[in-house]
Amino acid sequence: MTEAVIDALIRLSGLSPIFAKTVVRRAVQRAGVNPDALAKNDLVRVLPELEKALEVYLGEGAQKRAAEIKREIER
Repeated sequence: MTEAVIDALIRLSGLSPIFAKTVVRRAVQRAGVNPDALAKNDLVRVLPELEKALEVYLGEGAQKRAAEIKREIER
């Protein structure tokens, strides 16, 4: 079984897994996407919201982290 996209976002976020789950799921919801039905093609809408959420915790590193997430998930 392949890793769900939401689980990959949580793993790649750079945050503690327990904390990342809430941060990532809320960012996905703000993008208008159901976290439980998140697919790769939703990343275009989700990544800007995720980057904003990560910026609170990672500062300027959030943009780099979002780009790394996009590359990793699009493999």
